[in-house]
Amino acid sequence: MALWDRVTRWLRSSHVRFLGLILLLELLFGAAVMLSVTQLIRAELDAADSDLAGQLHSDLAAVAREQGIEALARMIAARVADDSDEVILLSRPDGRRIAGNLSTWPPVVPPATRWTTVDLYRTGDDQPGQFGILAARLPGGVRLLAGHRVDESAQFRQRVESALTTALWMALPLALAGAWFAVHIIDRRIERIVLTAGQVRAGDIARRVPLDGSGDSFDQLGGAINGMLDRIGGLLSELRLLTDSMAHDLRSPLTRLRARIDRAMLSDDPEALRGAIEGIGREADQLLAMLTTALEISRAEAGIGRDRFSGVDLAEALTDLAELYEPLVEDGGRQLVLAITARPVVQAHRELLGQAVSNLIDNALKYGAGRLTLSLSQDAEGVVIALSDEGPGIPPEREREATRRFGRLDAARSESGAGLGLSLVAAVAQLHGGTMRLVRGNGTFAVEMCLPA
Repeated sequence: MALWDRVTRWLRSSHVRFLGLILLLELLFGAAVMLSVTQLIRAELDAADSDLAGQLHSDLAAVAREQGIEALARMIAARVADDSDEVILLSRPDGRRIAGNLSTWPPVVPPATRWTTVDLYRTGDDQPGQFGILAARLPGGVRLLAGHRVDESAQFRQRVESALTTALWMALPLALAGAWFAVHIIDRRIERIVLTAGQVRAGDIARRVPLDGSGDSFDQLGGAINGMLDRIGGLLSELRLLTDSMAHDLRSPLTRLRARIDRAMLSDDPEALRGAIEGIGREADQLLAMLTTALEISRAEAGIGRDRFSGVDLAEALTDLAELYEPLVEDGGRQLVLAITARPVVQAHRELLGQAVSNLIDNALKYGAGRLTLSLSQDAEGVVIALSDEGPGIPPEREREATRRFGRLDAARSESGAGLGLSLVAAVAQLHGGTMRLVRGNGTFAVEMCLPA
């Protein structure tokens, strides 16, 4: 029973279907070729036989026109006396023979007949022969039938058909072998993919599908799988980095929180208790803000939030943010300039976009210098929202570190924050189908969000 189940599964497999498809195509192609060749040979042989019969009939009819029926009869008698492959009959209107090697007019042949093949008994033959003939009426109602034997042509056609049929059957094992070889090649290519998937499932996330560089469908599939594995590997690396960074960056606020709680438990002074509780609240708010921002980055990177896209007038939104931050910037002794050269309306998540720009302004206030410029422009590639200042910015060699989650440069360690500002900006830009880039020039450092128009 187990053997029967295996056989049944094998018969239902794609291998059997593929082999059957190739064999079917081989049969259809071979049958089409055989039919085409036999029809072509038949047409050529028929044309040659028709020409011979037509030439014979024309010659005899010319004798009748030029010399008369009696001369034609004598000529026919002389021709049929020779042992040839011709069939000739000159008969009266009622079918009785005047001359020729047929005893009477064949009942299956009309008095006027275009070239055709028919089986006839010639005078003196004990077996019928296949002849290609033409028939026509001559002046005075006399009938003339002329033609020649076509047995050899028929036999040649049969030999050709037999040879083609034999070649077709001989080609089937070759087609089967070719189909099996093709299936074997496909199995080998798929086996590589399955092996790679098994190794990745076992934990070897660095394993990749080997490619042969041919660019065929299997190479494209392997490339797509490798790209997916690269993305998964990157996400896993980011997850490990996130957990390590979060554990490191949460240690300090949690330690401070624990210290405040310990001091509050040891103090009997109401004012000291109130101050400790307020400090605990601030530390808790900072932790909640850190976790909320990290969650928003993860949701944005996963594409969650596109259902809340709506038409946003970016010029109006940036103007509102500039008015909101202007007093804070002035309190720090600095200046915020708004530079708007376009008024695009884009489909966007208004709250996340506003939070991303707010993070840019906060970062410029904490780590930048000089005048802040919030700009909005549009070109053929899309919309650009930029925040620039006159500070040194992020060193090029440390951009990757500064833009990852919880990435904080040494200069930022003295400031409050979690190192999530630029990560959130990059995630929001990605959510909107755009990118974030860092630009230096003319003594300024700018962070730009490039969004599709």
